Amino acid sequence: MIKEYIFHFKKLLYVIVFGSLVWFISFTLFPENQIIKISIGDRSPTTFVAPKYIEIIDEDKTEVNKEIAIKSVSPIYSIDNDLNNSAINGITDMFLTVIEARTDEKLITSEDKIVEEEESEPEVEVVDNSKIKQIANITESILFSTISTSTVEVLVEISNYDTNNKTSYLSQLESETKKQADEILSGGINNESLNQLRQTLVSSPPYLDLSSELYVLIPENRIRSAVAELIAENLLANERLEEELWEEQKAKIAESVDPVIVKYFEGDLVISEGEKISPVQYKALDRFGYLSGESRTIQTAAIPIIFSIFILIYFLFWRFKDSIWFNDKEFLLLLTLILIASLFLRGTSYFSQSFEIDYLKYAVPISFVGVISATLLNLRATLVLSLSSALLALAGGGNIGLVALGGVLAVLPSVFISEDVDRRLLRGRIIYISLTQPLVAFGVYFFLREDFQLIEILVSALLGGLFANLAAFSIINYIESIFGLTTNFRLSELADRNHPGLRYLEENALGTFNHSLVVGTLADRAAHKIGANSQLARAMAYFHDLGKTENPTMYIENQFGSMNPHENLSPKESTEIIRSHVTDGIKLAKKFKIPEIVYRGILEHHGDGVLRYFYEMEKSVNPYVEKNEFRHLGNKPTTKETTILMFADSLEGACRARFLNEDADEAKIKEVVDEIFNEKISDDQLDQSPITFEDLSLIKESFQKSLEGLYHQRVMYPDITEDAEELEEE
Repeated sequence: MIKEYIFHFKKLLYVIVFGSLVWFISFTLFPENQIIKISIGDRSPTTFVAPKYIEIIDEDKTEVNKEIAIKSVSPIYSIDNDLNNSAINGITDMFLTVIEARTDEKLITSEDKIVEEEESEPEVEVVDNSKIKQIANITESILFSTISTSTVEVLVEISNYDTNNKTSYLSQLESETKKQADEILSGGINNESLNQLRQTLVSSPPYLDLSSELYVLIPENRIRSAVAELIAENLLANERLEEELWEEQKAKIAESVDPVIVKYFEGDLVISEGEKISPVQYKALDRFGYLSGESRTIQTAAIPIIFSIFILIYFLFWRFKDSIWFNDKEFLLLLTLILIASLFLRGTSYFSQSFEIDYLKYAVPISFVGVISATLLNLRATLVLSLSSALLALAGGGNIGLVALGGVLAVLPSVFISEDVDRRLLRGRIIYISLTQPLVAFGVYFFLREDFQLIEILVSALLGGLFANLAAFSIINYIESIFGLTTNFRLSELADRNHPGLRYLEENALGTFNHSLVVGTLADRAAHKIGANSQLARAMAYFHDLGKTENPTMYIENQFGSMNPHENLSPKESTEIIRSHVTDGIKLAKKFKIPEIVYRGILEHHGDGVLRYFYEMEKSVNPYVEKNEFRHLGNKPTTKETTILMFADSLEGACRARFLNEDADEAKIKEVVDEIFNEKISDDQLDQSPITFEDLSLIKESFQKSLEGLYHQRVMYPDITEDAEELEEE
């Protein structure tokens, strides 16, 4: 348990250290990226000029122009005809009141006195009251409660004159009053203008279209004043505000206002040192990239993002139990690549801003880490690297273009670099990877619609990608050596028959060499079946018995019918010789500079299993013999590849021994496979292996098919000698 805690603590320590380094690179190593930390209204720390032409919309002035335009839109009213009718009816009622004041009773009409002609009016019985009494009767009316006595006198005088002389001046006056009132009402009256309109009427009475004879009887100014007062008293606010229509009109007017554009040409002064920064100037500085440097707020906000990336990596590889998780060197390489990616992303952003070459960011050499990851690690690590690169670009304040480039270019090499790639193929695929970077750059350019030339982007992307990929190709061997890793094409070189180690094995132990080739085929297919490194499994198999070259004749596959030397040795002596091929193999592997990851197969292909043949032989004469004295000197398998190698080695030997003089079939092969698997499992040889039960099932299935292909039943052909004799007789 303590060992496990130490293991996790070490991984967390790696994460914290590298996370801190990434933050340092992002915000301390490139302080120039913190160009200015200002806000609107601050005084500019220096003088800025426009590096290129841009147009800025002045939002404030545009908004002011819109407000002015909106204020110019008058309210929209509609006229209420019902209110118009009420006003006119009020005037009618006032004139009726005057007529009623001439009689003791209400107007009385006699049907007998009605003239039956069309348009004739009924006669009215009138009692001639005195003028004073008439005025008193009228002023008592509610309708005239606010009307001046002088106006009432005018109406009474006209009314009495009509009665005495049978004229119709009062009716004419009523019609003219209604006409004047209607004209005023038709123009619309709102609450705000009503009082002012009444005052205007009283102070400037309207001209009237009346008989000149009437003006002889009563002065014109008296009549006009009376009419004005009557109209003013009956006027009503007849306008109804149409709010929806008004708002629609204001919106249309606001939309029609053209934005205020501020243009900056290359070399124009944006702002002088010490000048207060306006919103337009702030936007211009931001567009020019002068504000792209991070403030302390952004730096602080980036801390949880950066460390979240590394914590995510920790839990991701722990959860999936990836091989990188169990290999400190591979885990450190992945973290180092993320660190380098951060350096490239920040460096590219810095130089593009410092030299005012915006398109330089398209030359970001991020594919450098992608090539190394795809070659030295695996696809999962490359995907994690891609995601980390995108998030790091985002955390560092990079624009969306740099984020996209960081994410895509980091994972792109994995499309072209597969497990079976060798050094010769990798050199050619480097060109393909380099050619794809301009395509990615074009996609980003098309999306962002940058305002610089496309040819500049494509050329910089091509050169940046080519430089990065060639650099990665050139130093892969050094990285491999520093971190003690082995590339896929290095494994391919090790599996080449012309490798000095394999030539040595072939020359000194031909039987073992042939055995190793068969084991390599079995291991390769089984590893591929469960998603393990098939090239590594094959390379391990080719060198797993390299130590047998020290005493080749002590192993049955190299005896070729000669006497078995073990017949003259004790079981313990034979055991010492047999199991020494592990230690001898390690020495030879180091001599031939075989990577540690490959010669691990030498150390683990037997585990610490028992040499059962010699153990049983010794047990037959010594019942108290210790089983541990007859165990191999190796370690139990710790990887999927060495586990597969252990089974493949045992199965090849068992099948070769059993089917040397016996035909094989599916059932017999299955019997051997089950026996070997049960033996290794029961002997606890898988205690340290990451293999799963599902993996074991797939491995058994692969071995079954492979061995059936190797040991299939042959067709019995006729004796060629007998056929030849028959031909001679003919």
